[in-house]
Amino acid sequence: MSEYEAKRSAETQDGLGTERAKPSDTLRKHRPDLDTRVCSDLFSDVPAYTPARKLKVVTVGAGFSGLLFAHKLQHQYPEMQNLIEHNILESRTELGGTWLVNTYPGIQCDVPAHIYAFPFDPNPDWSHFYASGKEIHDYLVKTTKKWNLDRDIRFGTRLQEARWQPDSGQYKLTILCNGKREIEYADVLVSGQGILNNWKWPAIPGLDTFEGHKCHSANWDHNFDYAHKRIAVIGNGSSGIQIVPQMARLQGTQVISFQRKPTYIYYRMPPSKLLNRPNISGNPEYTEEDKKRFRENPAEHRAHRRMLVHRINRAFKMFVKDSPQSVEASRSAREQMAQKLNHDPDLCRKLIPEWSLGCRRITPGEGYLESFLLPNVHLTQSPISKITSNSVITEDGQEYPVDVIACATGFEVSFQPQFKLFGTIDPSTSEPFELGDLWKDEAESYISICAPHMPNYFSFGGPNAVIAHGSLIEAFNWTADYMVKWLRKMATEGLKSVTPKQDAIDEFVAYGEAVHQSLVWTDNCSSWYKKNRVDGRVTAAFGGSAMLYKQLISELRTEDFEIEYRERNRFAFMGNGFMDFEFDDEADLAWYIDR
Repeated sequence: MSEYEAKRSAETQDGLGTERAKPSDTLRKHRPDLDTRVCSDLFSDVPAYTPARKLKVVTVGAGFSGLLFAHKLQHQYPEMQNLIEHNILESRTELGGTWLVNTYPGIQCDVPAHIYAFPFDPNPDWSHFYASGKEIHDYLVKTTKKWNLDRDIRFGTRLQEARWQPDSGQYKLTILCNGKREIEYADVLVSGQGILNNWKWPAIPGLDTFEGHKCHSANWDHNFDYAHKRIAVIGNGSSGIQIVPQMARLQGTQVISFQRKPTYIYYRMPPSKLLNRPNISGNPEYTEEDKKRFRENPAEHRAHRRMLVHRINRAFKMFVKDSPQSVEASRSAREQMAQKLNHDPDLCRKLIPEWSLGCRRITPGEGYLESFLLPNVHLTQSPISKITSNSVITEDGQEYPVDVIACATGFEVSFQPQFKLFGTIDPSTSEPFELGDLWKDEAESYISICAPHMPNYFSFGGPNAVIAHGSLIEAFNWTADYMVKWLRKMATEGLKSVTPKQDAIDEFVAYGEAVHQSLVWTDNCSSWYKKNRVDGRVTAAFGGSAMLYKQLISELRTEDFEIEYRERNRFAFMGNGFMDFEFDDEADLAWYIDR
């Protein structure tokens, strides 16, 4: 007896071990003349939409997206437990993703805390308007335990390679688990690794010869005493912006910020105005009264969160080049920055950008600009030419002796997965396509979720995702719903593989490029949205508003996919011609009559 036959046999036994009447038996009772041997490869004893087996789904990464997806499958759509078997592979020994590995001084999220939370369990107890990295990680751990989301996580398990098997319609997975290599198979592979995960040292000549203390923002050494040190902070992205004021306030430090170009430090939604409080801090605390009110009145908490999301979505017009909203926002940002710099002409010239607000990611950066007014904080925008055993030398010939080099230089932003991913066969080489190779120059996706030539592969936060505007967590939420729709269809309709058509990918990319010409992300700045280039295609951000993206992925555009079925006849999933509930004598079979 096959595994499938054994499973179906078990399902036809009642609790006392007595064989239940099969739907086909009922059918023969009413149609004794019917010969079910005719077209036996199509006709079956099970009702329509009955899955032949559970799909094995493997998600890579136990960060926000992977945990949100787990909640969908376990709680929001509990029927999925009958359709799939889910595993989450987490290479580290703890969950948390970027909020586990990034622990540098001053780390906080640049999105308001009350909308940087799981939609199914918003947190009424955030301490500040912008949450610290530790508070976010604590919330992730607490919520995971509360909902048992770690049920399917396999810690210390790294996916090394996934190779598509066209005959079985599965991925062959090579996994490293506690130092031991294992082989497994998955019907569907989901990437929840994210883009801001794979950190790297900057390519600066001589960095490896430095004899002082060297650290990276994504691998911070908390055991080292940074007081009374000369500290070089390389980079002025969000991590550099948050590290500089923290180092500046330590006793006896001299801090040198090495940066090539300015960036906007701006509060698009001044927290003090949103909370109706005096403007005393860029990151005000939520009072105990606030927290109590949100805890005891979920409707008020929801209204607060809705207000924040509404304002963010409404602000998309400021990203349209030369729009009145963009012009005014850029003017307001420059004025706000000049005030924080005490209108110092030299600092204003160096630190306030001329390009449009939003070309690079906008960072609040409490205390960053004010740090440059301190006597122990220095700035150079001359590019670094090399690093010696005890100093940093810039192209203008200046040498800066330092004790510490803190690299706040970000992450690998090519979107290449951290595992080898092989898909369908390339007819020109007779070898399988490899996603890292396809994306080494330009990453092109289908609506950020699917990749060319990679069947049954989905990702959170892929190329051209809602990452520069709107709520990232809500975008993950919509993406997870989209994936669930595919999983349900694949399991109940016998789909073997779904692969986005190349012309659909090409046209999605072409549309995005055209729209991006009207948006500030293509302005004259260097940004990780464009792989740290001034010119070039925007590979990170979606070409449109968050509201457009939500609508776009609200339904499956199956016409954009090559679909292969497990049976020769695509309608074999219709089984014996009945729905399962039709054999329930108590079922209402006229529920659809409204009047």
